[in-house]
Amino acid sequence: MKLKHPIAILFFLPFIGFSQLTDISSQLKENPGNLNAYIHEPFGKTAEKKPLVLVLHGCNQTADEIALGSGWNQLADSLGFFVLYPEQKTNNNLFRCFNWFLKDDQEKDKGEMASIYEMMQYAVSHYAVDPSRIYIYGVSAGAAMSVNFMACYPDKLKSGAILAETAYKQVDTPMKSFSEMRKPTVFSDQELRQRLYSQDSLYSGEFPQLIVVHGTDDKVVNYGNGEVLVKQWKTAFKIVSESERKVNVNPSSPIITRKDFKDASGRSVIIFYTADNWGHYLMIDPGPGPKQGGEVTKHAKDGDFFSTYEIAKDWNLVK
Repeated sequence: MKLKHPIAILFFLPFIGFSQLTDISSQLKENPGNLNAYIHEPFGKTAEKKPLVLVLHGCNQTADEIALGSGWNQLADSLGFFVLYPEQKTNNNLFRCFNWFLKDDQEKDKGEMASIYEMMQYAVSHYAVDPSRIYIYGVSAGAAMSVNFMACYPDKLKSGAILAETAYKQVDTPMKSFSEMRKPTVFSDQELRQRLYSQDSLYSGEFPQLIVVHGTDDKVVNYGNGEVLVKQWKTAFKIVSESERKVNVNPSSPIITRKDFKDASGRSVIIFYTADNWGHYLMIDPGPGPKQGGEVTKHAKDGDFFSTYEIAKDWNLVK
């Protein structure tokens, strides 16, 4: 059993509820990171292979809480895909933060990275999962862990959505994370690329598409961290064009700008959503509409913009 120094990058208050999750933790044989694992199966089982979305929670959250706030399970039932929830334990981190800032948990096939990879492989082998359509999504500390996973296993993922976090290996100690969250160091392109490719300097395959969602008024993870993450990911692609547009939302909602970075094929390899005057909250839009969802909690606010749906649309999960 792994013991680590607790550190809280973001405090989330618990929200109690039921979200139809199946505990598969006992099925993990190795699990060196000592994590819990839960999966949500979409209604209407068929033999057809379906996409898989990994969802990583923030500090002081559980799998149930992020499932309820984000609305991923409801989308999974209506659109037809699996959702896998890695979950941190308090004996690894007192505040249930994924230990994204510790060196051993930033490396391929080690610690929490290895545990998340093992549960993903279990889902592929035991459920009707399409291994060519696997995505990862994370909020705050879970977002940072998702960045780690994208850098460690780039050939296993199609895309990743990062809600309020920073570049891969931006920090490597708990204390350094505080200063970087407040004001990130802007490294050179060469240094950022070297860190991104540190798991395999000879890797010649594609990196997953990157989607970033960040508020300009984020007091926990400064908006500049999102910019540094985009700067790092641009070193993995040949960007030939950039475009920017306002996202159509209600007049009362924050102004949301979407910037697309495209390669020679015209594919948006990086998408950056900026929410003006928005803090460190998951942006949702509760309601019965087809583009509405999520539930207001201490860590999720109604911004008239169901970010989970927009990400699912960017991933072509919306039919």
